[in-house]
Amino acid sequence: MVECPKDYKISRLIAKKLMGVILPEDEEKLNAWLEEDARNKDLYRRILEVENFSTRDMYAKRLDVEHTWDALKEQLAGQRKRRSLFSSWQIGVAASVILLVGIGLYWGFNKKPKVKQVEVAAHVEMGGAKAILVTSRGDEIVLQDSSVQLITLGGGMVAKNDGVQVSYKENEGAGKEDVLEYNTIRVPRGGEYKLFLSDNTEVFLNSDSEIRFPVKFGKGKRDVFLRGEAFFVVTKDASRPFVVNANDKMSVEVLGTQFNLQAYPDDAFVETTLNEGAVRVFNGKQGVRLRPDEQAVYDEGKFTVRKVDASSYSAWKEGRFMLLNHSLENIMTRLARWYNIDIFWENPEVKEYHFSGELARYEDFTEILRMLELATRVHFEVKDRTVFVRKIEE
Repeated sequence: MVECPKDYKISRLIAKKLMGVILPEDEEKLNAWLEEDARNKDLYRRILEVENFSTRDMYAKRLDVEHTWDALKEQLAGQRKRRSLFSSWQIGVAASVILLVGIGLYWGFNKKPKVKQVEVAAHVEMGGAKAILVTSRGDEIVLQDSSVQLITLGGGMVAKNDGVQVSYKENEGAGKEDVLEYNTIRVPRGGEYKLFLSDNTEVFLNSDSEIRFPVKFGKGKRDVFLRGEAFFVVTKDASRPFVVNANDKMSVEVLGTQFNLQAYPDDAFVETTLNEGAVRVFNGKQGVRLRPDEQAVYDEGKFTVRKVDASSYSAWKEGRFMLLNHSLENIMTRLARWYNIDIFWENPEVKEYHFSGELARYEDFTEILRMLELATRVHFEVKDRTVFVRKIEE
C-alpha cells in the first residue's frame, strides 16, 4: 500500500472539516495536528480567513481556486519572509486544501440534495498488492505470497519478490543467449503491483492489468505488451528504444522517460499521458510526439493531443483518484476495478453526470460512497459485491 504524503492527509482532514463531512475519528486527528505546533493553528486560521473561503454557498457556486490560492499565498509569503513561520510542506497543505475544496471533496450541483445513508449489505475491501506471475513454461506463481522470495528463471535470470514488488536480475556468469523468453504478470481486479524489468525500468501496474515482457532484453528494441493501465519509469538506452505495445491498438516508443498508459480492452480509447521526457505514440500508419503535460488519446482510428496536468493521471500510484470532469460512469468503473465490485445502473441517465474532485484510493468503500452521495443526486445500495445506483428524485 502506498503511504500518502503528510500534507495530503492533513489537507484532506481540513477540507472535510470545512465541508462539514468530517468523521469523529478524523476530527481527532485534525485536532492533534493543530496542537502539534502553533504554526499549524495559524495556518488553519489563515485558510479560514481567506476571502470567499466559506461553505455557505459552496453548492451555489464553485470556489475561484486560482484567486483564493493567490490571496493566501500572498499572505503566507509576507509572513514567511519576516519570520519564516511557514515551511514548504505547510504551504503545500494550504494549496491542497484550496484545491480539494475548490474542485470539491464532493461536487456541488446548484443545491444540496437530500441524502440517504449508504446501505451496505457486505463489507467491500479496498485493493492491495496482488499479482500472478506466469513463466515462459506456463507455471503460475502467486506473487503476494511473501514466502516466495527468489524465483529461478531461464537464461541465468532470477526474479526477486517480496509480496509488493518483483525485480528481474541476471545471475553472475549467466549465458549471453539472445533467445527471448517471455513472462507475464497479471494483476486482478482489486490489485496493484510493482515490477522492475531486467534493464531496471520501473512499471507500476494498476488493477485489472497485464504485462508481457522478456525475462532479459535482447540487443534490439525493448518490446513489452500491456493490457490495462501502468505507469512507466523507463531506463534510458539510446541503442535500444523501449516500446510499449498497448492492447493491440497502438504503441509508445521512448528512450528514457516517465508516462502513464491506459489501455483497457473494454475501453474504446487508449490514453498516453507524458510526465517527463518525450515519447512517440503511433499505430503503424500515423503517430504523434508528446511533450511533458501532454496527452494523446487514440480513439476511432485517430489521435487527439491535449494539454493536461500529467500528475493527476498518474496519481493512482500515489494513492489518489484525481477526477477532473469525469462522468459518474467513469468514476464507478475505476472504483469497480479497485474494489472488485460490479455496478448496476437503475437509472442509466445518471452515468452522464460529470464531476471534479479527489478521492483517497485507500479510503473505506462506504466512506467513498457516502461522499459521492453528499455530492450528487444519486443513492448507492450495496448487495453482496454489486453496487446499485439510483437517481434521487426531487
